[in-house]
Amino acid sequence: MGGEMDEKTTIGALVHALVHGTTYQMLDAAEAIGRHGEGAVLAVAPLLRSVHRETRWRAAVALERIGPPSVEALMLAAGDRDWRIRIPAIRALEHIGDERSIPSLMQNLHGSNECCRWMAAASLNRIGDDDIRQMVEEVFVADPFGRGVIEELIEGS
Repeated sequence: MGGEMDEKTTIGALVHALVHGTTYQMLDAAEAIGRHGEGAVLAVAPLLRSVHRETRWRAAVALERIGPPSVEALMLAAGDRDWRIRIPAIRALEHIGDERSIPSLMQNLHGSNECCRWMAAASLNRIGDDDIRQMVEEVFVADPFGRGVIEELIEGS
């Protein structure tokens, strides 16, 4: 029991640094949180719904560092009604690259928020197979501006 409490205390301190630290402290905390793996997901995932934009993005960075154990929490956030919650989750899902996220990304691809659609398209281009990439291309066939944004997102990812 002592080891479990020590880990919770450590994760709690890392989450504090993640939220309140400088950019460098946040990045260090995100890396350290990533090493805690699945045990840190429940401590970080609620931050995706913060009213503070920077906190949402910092949480997404930490969950990305955790990797595959955080995919379900990120998929849940990628399905949130609030697009401001979805965007950092979509980005983290892209960088994790887990195929389990494809349904959530597809939902955003066909959603009404342009930014989420573009981010999901770029993510699907990275994670998906040739059939998915072809489908993404077809969704934006009549939207040259959107295709340009997606290309920029792909290059910058």
